[in-house]
Amino acid sequence: MTQMYKPLMGRNPDLQPELWLVVGKGCVFHPEPDQWLWRDNQRFSECHDAVIGHYDGKPVAVTFQKDVPEADQTPVRSVLALQDEGLTLLLSHGLQILTAERDHRYCGRCGSSCEGKTGEWAMVCSRCRAHYYPRISPCIIVLVHRETEVLLVMHNRHVRENPVFTTVAGFIEPGESAEEGVIREVLEETGIKVKNPEYCFSQNWPFPHSLMLGFHAEYESGEIQLDSKELCEGDWFELDKLPPIPPGFTIARKLINKFIQS
Repeated sequence: MTQMYKPLMGRNPDLQPELWLVVGKGCVFHPEPDQWLWRDNQRFSECHDAVIGHYDGKPVAVTFQKDVPEADQTPVRSVLALQDEGLTLLLSHGLQILTAERDHRYCGRCGSSCEGKTGEWAMVCSRCRAHYYPRISPCIIVLVHRETEVLLVMHNRHVRENPVFTTVAGFIEPGESAEEGVIREVLEETGIKVKNPEYCFSQNWPFPHSLMLGFHAEYESGEIQLDSKELCEGDWFELDKLPPIPPGFTIARKLINKFIQS
């Protein structure tokens, strides 16, 4: 049965954890296969960064460890691929809180140390009292279609790590709407002009703090001219002749599946 996670909306120093989410660099440390949380373990009771919510009704804290020799470890992306809704939300929330605390240990205004604020997730400067909230970076990700064909691209990094074709994506620039970001990113990365961007759904993506806004968009004009700094391949594909594409838990795959089913 999928366990439920209910996040806290801020720090509660009086709340004592009963469970610990233990993460390392790119991985989750866990005590046994398929058991993702540590229970009643004194070894982590003094090093948790914060109680971040309740998992299965119990307070859960998150901590970063360089190594836990006797633990199993699983890559973060593999844990997300399990598509356990409660575990995914817990992991995404915990990773982003840890990132915010790491990035805002010192004030960007005066250089003094920062401390976590009770009741919020902000880090507050001990001197000038500047507030630093967890960063959320809005991104667009878009499936471009031309009648029954879809535009898919391969990123340079995917050639090295996982050679799959995916959808166009990029960060929203200051001052532009998500729809403007869709049109600009597709043109910059592929040379293709699109029209009628239609919002579909979103996905939290904690690498390190993205909020992916998923769109479909129609081809308008142009020939494929790839930005070689970002992409190494790109083409139009018929739905019954798709190349290797991202796994089912990713928003890219969900955008593709939605178009196939429409």
